[in-house]
Amino acid sequence: MRKFLLGLFMLLALAGNASAQLDPDNDGIGVYFDPCACNNCITMPAGAHRAFLVITHPTSPAGVHGWEAKMWAEGPVFITNVDVLGNNINVGTAPEYMVGIVDPLINPFTYPAVVVAIIDFYVTSTASPTYFYIDGIRFHSLAEKMPAYLDGSNTDVIKLLRQSTGGRTFPVATINGECAVPAETETWGGVKSLFR
Repeated sequence: MRKFLLGLFMLLALAGNASAQLDPDNDGIGVYFDPCACNNCITMPAGAHRAFLVITHPTSPAGVHGWEAKMWAEGPVFITNVDVLGNNINVGTAPEYMVGIVDPLINPFTYPAVVVAIIDFYVTSTASPTYFYIDGIRFHSLAEKMPAYLDGSNTDVIKLLRQSTGGRTFPVATINGECAVPAETETWGGVKSLFR
């Protein structure tokens, strides 16, 4: 009985440490340091590491049939490889990616996130922060220069992707620096209501 209770307490303690996905909005895109899109800010030593380019909460229930985005890093870092997932054709040139996928990517796990690429990189120094950014590509599919993806159930539908922290001028992930936080839009009426 003691072993059972001890095991039960250990299981409950481990379950309490589960992480939640950071970006709650539909059709988001970001760089994360785990495939569940739960961590976009981390401290790392110099050396080789890995990150994930993730589409969060896609509104296409059939998955991602293609995607386009510009993804780059600034700071003491070199991106050594970007492995685009799925049976794909990438007609873009790094740091711009314009990817068509034969079989739509879906997430086989319970997280509402689809990993579209694995990013290998090398941190050269911890003296200053590294930031990852996402933007639209030069020959963008939508009227506005924004990241986008192709609906897995209807290839005529191109959906806008929003950066997890608010836009192209804000980093979507940080290494060895102050954390980027998901952006919340505020209206003038909402600001005024704070002083009523």
